[in-house]
Amino acid sequence: YAFRNDVKSGATASALDLPRGRLRTWIDDGGSPDVVRGLETAREYGWLEGTYDESEFTGLNTLVANVFSGGSIADQHYQPAFALNHLGEESHVIDALEVAGVDYEIVDERDGRGDEVRPTTDGSVLGRGLAVLGAPVGPKVDQRLELPTYLENAPADTRETFVYSYLENRAVERDGKATLTIREDRNRSYLEELTDLIESVADAPVRLGDRDIVISAEASRNLGTVR
Repeated sequence: YAFRNDVKSGATASALDLPRGRLRTWIDDGGSPDVVRGLETAREYGWLEGTYDESEFTGLNTLVANVFSGGSIADQHYQPAFALNHLGEESHVIDALEVAGVDYEIVDERDGRGDEVRPTTDGSVLGRGLAVLGAPVGPKVDQRLELPTYLENAPADTRETFVYSYLENRAVERDGKATLTIREDRNRSYLEELTDLIESVADAPVRLGDRDIVISAEASRNLGTVR
């Protein structure tokens, strides 16, 4: 409208019944809307046109797995946070953030809660990118979760990376047993999807019980140690 009528933000705001503050920078000062700046930022990181075999996508795939298994994306500003697993500052999620090219900080002393790692630059852009790939936004317990659709036709190493990232955060060993167990308070269809994915990667039996996903001793051996 501003271009066609050769007017500034004030006239445009009046004609379109929009707040002038939303238009001034874009029209009068040659700026860009936030969404455009976000897309440009994502492109600079290599997140928009990545393919399965590129390192940027490997980092994003790992971070998506970590949102499902030990992280979150805030539903207001899309800021992601990732729990550090038993390896602490050696957790694979830190490597994934570095591969994705994002600066981060480790947040500890959280009143009895586990340590987290959070992006310090372009976190909301990263969170939106992970959401587009299928990561859940907001509290997971309130949602009907589904695994990301990109995993369906992904090459084996992409599916393996997702599974290994998940297991490192959630798999539990039991004393005297060679099996691994994952306990998740999630909708049944999601647990079925996750069970099938792990079984396909392990190429050995993985069973879904009433509350637990039980990874058989054979599957655990095929996967290798995750602890």
